[in-house]
Amino acid sequence: METASLASLDLNLLRTFLAVYRSGSFTGAARLLGLSQPTVTTQMRALERQTGRELFERLPRGVTPTPVADELAARIAAPLDELAAVAGPTPPAGTRAEPVHLAGPAELLCTRVLPALAPLIAEGVRLRVATGLTDPLLDELRAGRHDLVIATTRPRGRTLHAVPLTDEEFVLVAAPTWAERLTGRGPARDAEGEGAGGREAEGDGAGGREAEGDGAGGWDAVGEGAAGRDAEGRGVVVRGADAGGAVGSEGEGRFPGQGPAGQGSERQGGAGRDAGGREAEGAGAGARDAEGEGAARRDAGGEGAGGRRAEGRVPTLPGSFDPAVLHEVPLITYAEDLPIARRYWRHVFGRRLSRTAAVTVPDLRGVLAAVAAGAGFSVLPRYLCQDLLASGALVALLEPEDPPINTGFLVQRPGASDNPDVARVRALLLRAARSW
Repeated sequence: METASLASLDLNLLRTFLAVYRSGSFTGAARLLGLSQPTVTTQMRALERQTGRELFERLPRGVTPTPVADELAARIAAPLDELAAVAGPTPPAGTRAEPVHLAGPAELLCTRVLPALAPLIAEGVRLRVATGLTDPLLDELRAGRHDLVIATTRPRGRTLHAVPLTDEEFVLVAAPTWAERLTGRGPARDAEGEGAGGREAEGDGAGGREAEGDGAGGWDAVGEGAAGRDAEGRGVVVRGADAGGAVGSEGEGRFPGQGPAGQGSERQGGAGRDAGGREAEGAGAGARDAEGEGAARRDAGGEGAGGRRAEGRVPTLPGSFDPAVLHEVPLITYAEDLPIARRYWRHVFGRRLSRTAAVTVPDLRGVLAAVAAGAGFSVLPRYLCQDLLASGALVALLEPEDPPINTGFLVQRPGASDNPDVARVRALLLRAARSW
């Protein structure tokens, strides 16, 4: 809804709307506000006329909010709660409000929530924080043990009120050593200590031979020209098999114009040698590229001799990652039933994950530490590992266009709390979460 239209709405109508939204019924809102049920119904009809949108769908028992109501509630809840806290009764001088009991996933609380609430804590707000899984925490919220719960699923029923708080994106990660073995993406392999002409670490011959033991000059796996050109003269990725690379064919692993010899796919024929070792174009020995330069096995970025890879990485085609390569890699996960990893596999690969975890840690920070140390791979929320991804200590094995995302909800019992600090904590979390 536009800000201008919100400004013209009656504040009393918005208060009533929020009470209906939180209680799940006109009758429940009437009890919270001290109004009659017909008055609440009349006010909601007036608000729907003013906005020109349906806000609630009437059910046999109660109402359910429409997407328009969800959007409106997200925008007005925090300001109205803050206003209610300011307008509420002032506690006697020297008294302290009760602690706010807040619960949720340990990782999110420690990395996002508590830092966001630091200003309130400095002002005297007291917190009692509990961690755990969503379902038990919601049961405890219903029983009155918590004031607010951050839940990883929207609670069912009308005994609790939930608003979306933040989205977390899941990413498939491993340490650089595993990433290089699996996808060819990792730290650049320097020329130091390698054989002349940019040999691979498998002890290949001069000129960048592959592990097949082909002739000098960077033969590809099918024994084509020495400069690594395929039958059409196009550049192909020809990294050693043990290093995780794969020889490209049409549509797989091929990067036109980016073969190891730096040859453009526009040029047919070859600068590579024929079987007799002669160069078809008369280029100099040592697997010159199409520009006639003397570098042996220039990479996709056209780097010089020594076999350096452009930007320290070998590119991979979108969607080219085969999860089967992870079969022998240890899986580090949160629980035995692999909740996050199973969802990632269904969403991204469209298949069921059938694995046994090598390590289970009931705290994603422990999973992160094990993966970063090289123990194996995992699926983690991006917010938790984004710093290590940025530094290169972790590598995202795949970046799908549509990654799996999970929404977290801020949940409380319907109605205003007797503790004004609950509204302050809630309002600050909703505001801070916009930048998470």
